[in-house]
Amino acid sequence: MSPLPPEAAYWDARYAVDGRLWGDGPSELARLAVARLRPHAAPELAVLDVGCGYGRDTRYIAAELHCRALGIDPSPRAVATAQKSRSAGLDVEFTAGDAASLAAQPGQAGSWDVVYACNVYHLMGPDARRAFAAALAALARPGGLVFLSTLSPRDPQHYAVGAPVPGEERSWIEHVYLHFCTAEELEADFGAFDVLDLEERSYDEHNAGGVVHRHASWFLEGRRPAV
Repeated sequence: MSPLPPEAAYWDARYAVDGRLWGDGPSELARLAVARLRPHAAPELAVLDVGCGYGRDTRYIAAELHCRALGIDPSPRAVATAQKSRSAGLDVEFTAGDAASLAAQPGQAGSWDVVYACNVYHLMGPDARRAFAAALAALARPGGLVFLSTLSPRDPQHYAVGAPVPGEERSWIEHVYLHFCTAEELEADFGAFDVLDLEERSYDEHNAGGVVHRHASWFLEGRRPAV
């Protein structure tokens, strides 16, 4: 078996120690996405959760929208935990992987009604972020939607914590690489989508064990133009 990339290895080890890091409730982005998508809830709706972790948002979206959902994550341990947590009656699957490799598989490009990515974008360097945005655009069908959250420079929990990354604005190493996007960066990187909504929100994140963190993130909703 090939060794995991450093980022995936970090999260694999983290999940081994901390398990369900963020509890079992849905994220702020999942609540927002479900509220926006509820009028379109249907079994034929296909949702892809990129960077699903142990699957809390994947399960929530599938349960609330009665739709089909696939969660992918580069951490095999997270995927194994997600698979063990599948609920009867939900059309949910989990697999190890990333957006680019999935987009390269036959039948995957342009096949997803909704592509969803919660809090993974800020973990990537500049080239990886642009490649990630391109992969999401490749996976979304014409007219399909993207929902994405990423940390804002106003985040009180992580901003300017750790070692600055030389030559990169608003980027630090705090156990892992963290970049804090501006609205202009997101609009440029997601230029393949028509941006329907881009807003900065402050919210409390209730982690496992009762720990509460205050965060500020960008929430982006976009639509891939119909051909």
